[in-house]
Amino acid sequence: MRAVILSHTYIDPAARGKLRALAGLGCSLSVAVPARWSAAARGPLLQASWGNDAGVRIVPIPVKGERGEAGEWKAKDLHRLLSDFRPEILQIEAEPWTPAAATASARAHRLGIPTAIFSWESVNRPYTFLERWRRNRTLGRARGLIGGNRLAAGLLSKARPGVPVTVIPQTGLMPPLETRRPEHAELAIGFVGRLVPEKGLDSLFRACVKLHGRWSLSVVGSGPAQEHLEVLAERLGIASRITWLGALPPESLRQIWPTLDCLVVPSRSTSHWVETYHPALVEAMGHGVPVIGTDSGALPDIIGNAALVVPEDDVAALTGVLQHLTDTPRDRIRYGHEARLRVLAEYVDDAVARRTLEFWRKVVAGRSETGAGGA
Repeated sequence: MRAVILSHTYIDPAARGKLRALAGLGCSLSVAVPARWSAAARGPLLQASWGNDAGVRIVPIPVKGERGEAGEWKAKDLHRLLSDFRPEILQIEAEPWTPAAATASARAHRLGIPTAIFSWESVNRPYTFLERWRRNRTLGRARGLIGGNRLAAGLLSKARPGVPVTVIPQTGLMPPLETRRPEHAELAIGFVGRLVPEKGLDSLFRACVKLHGRWSLSVVGSGPAQEHLEVLAERLGIASRITWLGALPPESLRQIWPTLDCLVVPSRSTSHWVETYHPALVEAMGHGVPVIGTDSGALPDIIGNAALVVPEDDVAALTGVLQHLTDTPRDRIRYGHEARLRVLAEYVDDAVARRTLEFWRKVVAGRSETGAGGA
């Protein structure tokens, strides 16, 4: 299978595990990334260079507007990549309303190359006239649709019924070969996320207040709600049990997992936001950490039957689950084992790559059948 993937995600070599796994499966793969890009408005700019990364050809494309998703990729360079490489499929990992998706799909359409569109967008939102036009044009040309979660896949399918659709994470991960869960005298609870109201840390505080027995809480993250949350912890009388670790880089976060007995993701949905994916939750599961999540957005689908799901803002239910883990250390081991098995089956690089390749083959075969029928 010859394929091109377009995404700003893979400018970071650490995010290329799926790509290397696809190459290992025999794919001839070129990846278009921005020549320079930053996810944050004021963050450092990453710079890409031409090269071969374990069988994956990295192709930097100049982008006008090097921050966020709204930059305009240079159409002439995209056209040259597609016409020279002649892939059997182009996978566009950018929201269909973005200039990148619109430009790439137009160039692929002109060359007769089928496209698969990947999206994380999980809630309906208003679009500007230009965004709506781009989205309709991009999805109108798509031969395959991939949602990063079930909600995203549903929105794509609604916009383009009848087109093959699937749910596959954008990237995978590589968990450790083995995990060791040390025994703690107290229930060591963890929270990882931005400190904003929708992440629900205040709900976790209120649930912890009602726990019987010894417990502690480590908070990884920063954000505008931190001062309010610190005041709330003082008012609830639990400040001495909370350790504020701030935002941590990935290598430091990996050192946190052995210190925890569970990770709690108490997110709450809003009219414009739901949990689309939670990388730290998946990583914790891969390290054998039991996880507790609310039913916000994609969290129940990520967790599956491997752990515990409670209703959003149901403090009593969250307290009950935490109390159960406090009182039953054996169940911590069982839930952690099941969580790790789920990650090994669904979220490692090789599993994501195999599902991606299987979907590509379906899309390409469908195109061939359509072409044969039309002839």
